[in-house]
Amino acid sequence: MKKLLQKIRLNLQRFNYDLQRHMQGRYGFDEFSRFLSIAALVLVLLFSFLHFTLLYLIAFALLIWAWVRSFSRNIYKRQVERNKYLDMRNKAMQKFRLYKNMWRDRKTHKYYKCPACKAVVRIAKPGKGKKIKICCPKCGNNFEKRT
Repeated sequence: MKKLLQKIRLNLQRFNYDLQRHMQGRYGFDEFSRFLSIAALVLVLLFSFLHFTLLYLIAFALLIWAWVRSFSRNIYKRQVERNKYLDMRNKAMQKFRLYKNMWRDRKTHKYYKCPACKAVVRIAKPGKGKKIKICCPKCGNNFEKRT
């Protein structure tokens, strides 16, 4: 029994070594590949409920894309793709955080968008229906709004 376990352990070590040698100079698995794989899994689960063939084909394509990215030797191109994905994800997360904070502060503060630079300004509510002057901290633009 010990010899069998030792033989299995040696085979796994050899496989691990071969896999490491094969992956040298390749891009590997990153956040974007992880996102593509999870999206493919979600689409496969949707396919199991809806039986819509296009979902399955899209899931398969996403999975193939994730694997091709992982085994690619064009590291620069994969980094550019990853950076675009991270930019889009960060914009979405920033918007989600803003809406979460707006909901949390709905009773005490009001959020306004600067007409000049489109920055969001948070102001404490002075009272209902009052006209207030707001100075944007980003661009210095002054504008009036009602609460």
